[in-house]
Amino acid sequence: MHLDSTNSNLNRFISPNVDINGVVVISHGMAEHIGRYEWLISQLNSDGYHVIARDHRGHGTFIVNGYQPGFFSETDGWIKVSNDLRDTVNAAITEFPELDCYLFAHSMGSWIALSILNKQINIKAIVLSGSSKVSNFMIYFQKVLVKFEILRNGKKAVSQIIDRFTIRSFNNKFKPIRTSNDWISSDNTSVDNYTNDPLCGFMVTNSLWSDLCSGLQMISNLKYYSYKNLNIPIYIISGELDSSSSYGKMTKNLYKFLSRRFKNIKIEIIDKARHEVFSEWNKNESYRKLINFLQCS
Repeated sequence: MHLDSTNSNLNRFISPNVDINGVVVISHGMAEHIGRYEWLISQLNSDGYHVIARDHRGHGTFIVNGYQPGFFSETDGWIKVSNDLRDTVNAAITEFPELDCYLFAHSMGSWIALSILNKQINIKAIVLSGSSKVSNFMIYFQKVLVKFEILRNGKKAVSQIIDRFTIRSFNNKFKPIRTSNDWISSDNTSVDNYTNDPLCGFMVTNSLWSDLCSGLQMISNLKYYSYKNLNIPIYIISGELDSSSSYGKMTKNLYKFLSRRFKNIKIEIIDKARHEVFSEWNKNESYRKLINFLQCS
């Protein structure tokens, strides 16, 4: 894997292969950064795919450069991170116009990816990893809770209440608990790497939670999606034991929901995997399925 970074935000991981099959843009999840995808990027590079990625606002390099962890923006945070991802995709297309461009998006990053489909985007195919369809009731409930926490402590504060309602509730499904992050993977090495990474696992701000609710409301409306994108193949891949999606139930709901609008959708539930199927003990199996999808799209 060769990293070529021309600025502090946009990273290019260039395949050494003579024959290049495409370029993949990665949209990472909440409270992590693109460095978490080193194994996946190395595999993609080995199979002839360049990778272009940038950390979302309030994550990774932004934190290193002094920005508050888990904070998108004072205003229109979700719109801004969505526009950032669109810019990254367009940068990949501009730099490699002769290659097909694919979008790989994980967890919160998958919802950001869906957010850019309101306008035509020249993507060959999309992979949604660890994603789900949050019910309208849950979005409303969380929105009310976030508003209360913002009134109580402010936009830039973090909320123990919201953390217990979300991330901690995911982790509590795996008792006895070894770490505070057992829910992401059953591979102890992967979990320990995440737990020991100062740029992972932090509590995000009330403002980000508010932005997330706004984003979920957008993508929960089928009319939001541009008819110009309806033929883009979408591959949904998730773990059978992903507690953040009610053990696959909410992932299947996402498949059913998107199938009402998009014409080419496939879903794969990986046996015994948790939230991060590409950091699991059986990640090679998941990767083979991913490559097969990219090659057949």
